[in-house]
Amino acid sequence: MHSSSPAPSVVIFGSARPVTCAVMDYAHRLADAINALRPGFVAVRTIEPEQPIAFIGAIAEELRRDRIVHLQLPIEGWGNKVVPGSALMAARLMTRKGRIAITLHEWTSLNCLRHLSMVPDILACDGFIFVSPQQRESFRTTLLVGKAKKQAAPVIPIGPNIMPARIDPRRVAAERAKLRGSGAGKADIVIGFFGVLYASKRPGVLLRTTQALHKRGVKARLLICGDFLWDKPKDREAFLALAHDLGVADWLDFRGRIDDEGALMATLSAADVFLLPFTDGISTRRGSFLAVSQLAIPLVSTEAERPDEFALAPALKAKIDNPSTVLCPVDATPDRFAEAVLVAQAGKAEAIGVDLARLWDKAALAHLDFYARLQKSDPTTTTVALDARSEETQAEVLVKRQDASRVEAT
Repeated sequence: MHSSSPAPSVVIFGSARPVTCAVMDYAHRLADAINALRPGFVAVRTIEPEQPIAFIGAIAEELRRDRIVHLQLPIEGWGNKVVPGSALMAARLMTRKGRIAITLHEWTSLNCLRHLSMVPDILACDGFIFVSPQQRESFRTTLLVGKAKKQAAPVIPIGPNIMPARIDPRRVAAERAKLRGSGAGKADIVIGFFGVLYASKRPGVLLRTTQALHKRGVKARLLICGDFLWDKPKDREAFLALAHDLGVADWLDFRGRIDDEGALMATLSAADVFLLPFTDGISTRRGSFLAVSQLAIPLVSTEAERPDEFALAPALKAKIDNPSTVLCPVDATPDRFAEAVLVAQAGKAEAIGVDLARLWDKAALAHLDFYARLQKSDPTTTTVALDARSEETQAEVLVKRQDASRVEAT
């Protein structure tokens, strides 16, 4: 007789659209990490954007079962639809049972309309999580949420969505030869980019930096592993047109989204320098930064907005502090980025790749702590008393206990 799977205590909702942003990749990774510690504790439910009533109904259904409903916002798979920003409020009006949690992956960089669309959910929420100190500090200025609830919101750094478990060196060599090219089209340097392309990633800066290098006499090839948002197909057309206008179309290798992790990491490993020119500075919330940080390849990005941005992620701070990492002001010109690329490449021998696997253990433990406190709270006056520093200490202790248990088991 087989025992049935335990009913989940937490349900993470998201988009069922096949190609979404990294937020849903994160949601699945988080669920896996938590369930590795407590099997069956978290379930993920995804619904198509064309089914808004079903989305709200499913949330209400889970709340009526007295579960925690956890939304990762923004849900890019839903495009510009406003339903995710009011679905929690609509479901809350249908039942007072259960708890509502939101992880705000973005706040400072959201446009005004997106902010307004999320107001109902913000008001309905019992507890918040942030993945970056930068985003939490900005949220603390909002008048939508009481002081106690804002102060209680923890920062729980994300783990990498892409893990370089096994990278085939032969595949890397083949990709490097392909990217370098031959003859008159042979590149002196390959600039790599990974991630979803939208305004805060500044795709135009990637092309203009490539052009600036060519003006210096450096034959740079731009490798793009990622694509534009599904609901903005004209953005890709504009990007490719700009490449032609700048005279670098022949030096652009646009791969789009690569779903196979082995192929993706082998391709990225063939780059000489990564360029991530974020408009809001490098931060712990950027999954693209976490992914490439695991590779011993130089990095150029923009300066973090806060000096303590990586206080909860020492491994990432080690990548930031490495001599082969060069950070530019957010308003740096393409020529400044080009100079940084060359400086970073010159320090290639000192480049490091950092091991971020334990970030998922820490994230899972911190979420379990958050959920436990949320379940015990009064749903009408929810305040989750978590502090970023105590959270780190608790997670460290639990990870050490977990590691010790694994050793004993072997």
